[in-house]
Amino acid sequence: MRICLYSCLAALLLTVAFHRAVAGPSGHEDVKRIDASGLINLVAAENGKVVVVNIFASWCPPCREEIPGLINLRKDFSADKVTFIGVSVDKEPKALYTYLDEMHINYPVLLAAGDFLQRTGVTAVPQLLVYDRKGDLQINHRGLVQEAMLRSALNRLLESAP
Repeated sequence: MRICLYSCLAALLLTVAFHRAVAGPSGHEDVKRIDASGLINLVAAENGKVVVVNIFASWCPPCREEIPGLINLRKDFSADKVTFIGVSVDKEPKALYTYLDEMHINYPVLLAAGDFLQRTGVTAVPQLLVYDRKGDLQINHRGLVQEAMLRSALNRLLESAP
């Protein structure tokens, strides 16, 4: 009886350890993958809102510099007017999970999958895609975007007629 109890407990602990290794230390199993069609559908579903898509990698120094500004902007712009989405190009999800724990990103983050990079034209990180309220791509910026510049662009897009 005691041997069975210890065996069952050991099996349970191994299962939990495996799940944590796959899902990340804070249970990031909710990080979904997105391909190019998924991004198109996501932008279309946000009709009437400006959509900011930040394409980044956890290992990228300019990305690490840019993301705190995006976190600030997410706080400053109403979620019913501007949608922020992060798309990681990390090859190893565990690196992304660690990064998410460090940064406390306050908007949804997805993992690029399938044809995402090819069909969206991503050639470098960070890369920022900003769609207007009609779903048309207005900004496709490669490299670091300063918070003040993006704030100005978002205000301009929100002031323009839908």
